[in-house]
Amino acid sequence: MILKDTFYTINALTFKDNILEATFTIDAKHPIYKGHFPGNPVTPGVVQLELVKEILGTQFNRVIQLKTLATSKFLAVLNPVNTPEATFKMTVTEQEGQNLKVSGQLSTSEGVCLKFSGIYY
Repeated sequence: MILKDTFYTINALTFKDNILEATFTIDAKHPIYKGHFPGNPVTPGVVQLELVKEILGTQFNRVIQLKTLATSKFLAVLNPVNTPEATFKMTVTEQEGQNLKVSGQLSTSEGVCLKFSGIYY
């Protein structure tokens, strides 16, 4: 996992009845924010999607890859200075083979930042 324990730290992780919920804290001083953007850090969309993979990987104890991203809507800025704690809530359905059908959202205390769905393996 590329970003776990450097960019973010998982505070809580639960999986029950196909619902995966992960609360985590983002390090606002991580080097990624030196270029995106100095003085006004914004978490890049590609990083948010990487977090989905890594949290799934933590839950299922294996390396997860994105097979198909069906939808992704970035609805609000994820600024770790204003809201360092965020939560993913995902519906995860295991499919044939090791495929996972996933849909969910990323939110902070200020609202929903990302809605997405896709197939992971």
